Amino acid sequence: MDGVNEEFKPQRKILIATDGSEASEKAADFGIETLRSGGAKVYAVYVIDTGSYGPVTADDKRSKKIERLEGIGNKATSYIEEKAKAAGLEAESAVLSGKPAEEIVNFADEQKVDMIIVGSLGKGGIKRFMLGSVSEKVVRRAKIPVLVVRKHKGEKPHRQILIATDGSKITEKAVDCGIEIAKLNGSKVYAAYVIDTTSCDPNLMDEDWAQKIYEQFEKTGYGAVSYAVEKAKAAGLEAESVMLRGNPAEQIVDFAEKQKVGMIVVGSLGKSGSEQFSIGSISAKVLRNASVPVLVVRDIYEFVEVFHRCQKSPEVLAPQ
Repeated sequence: MDGVNEEFKPQRKILIATDGSEASEKAADFGIETLRSGGAKVYAVYVIDTGSYGPVTADDKRSKKIERLEGIGNKATSYIEEKAKAAGLEAESAVLSGKPAEEIVNFADEQKVDMIIVGSLGKGGIKRFMLGSVSEKVVRRAKIPVLVVRKHKGEKPHRQILIATDGSKITEKAVDCGIEIAKLNGSKVYAAYVIDTTSCDPNLMDEDWAQKIYEQFEKTGYGAVSYAVEKAKAAGLEAESVMLRGNPAEQIVDFAEKQKVGMIVVGSLGKSGSEQFSIGSISAKVLRNASVPVLVVRDIYEFVEVFHRCQKSPEVLAPQ
């Protein structure tokens, strides 16, 4: 890593997607509270799903149905905008039309947003923000970190954050991103690696071969958590390494619940490692089962390139 991310701030601009439900309001509250001290600009975005209600033509654009949805969108984004401004952040609202996941990701790209926050659906609003639908599509498509607040009981993430790593380059990026958020909130960092014992089960392969695989996983794991702990301590944070064994998603979720962490950070895998954090696998299972918000850092190589440019031109990162 060569220390290039020591000053890296992945939260200069954040997009908070809302559907007007109580659940998405709580997601917005969590996101604003988590990132407020970073001085981020907030974009509050609501998408009228034209795929569910048919094309919006010039003739029916002002129909009662569309008008009602625009009203919901304006109210939902206003809530976030007001909350953000009350927290001392710059904020802007946008009510869009189209396919929700595509519009959210496209808007994020256009505005050069650094992080997307989405929540799951409450009883009100349009049933589009349930995990496995829009939220997961956004995670899959976005090139930037996505914070999914699927369940939120109102706790702040300030005390403890769990960063799951597999030792790959991409999860190193997730480590950096998680540490930056921990720095904003003075959180204790748990750096966790899970040895997937199903991949080295002596009942399914030669015992000696299974032992060699296990030892390799163990070596990789110690290196991965040591890297994360060292980075966290260098940032002035309390940090602890954790080596777990078993089903990776289950172990991550169970540890988070036992330790009462406020956020889980996971990354997707590079070409090295065991491919256990690819979206659709462990990360998706953690998203679906965690009782706390989950930050998925799928691929932030673009952020590193931006940071290098900003070292030469600091104004690039200044809020617009």
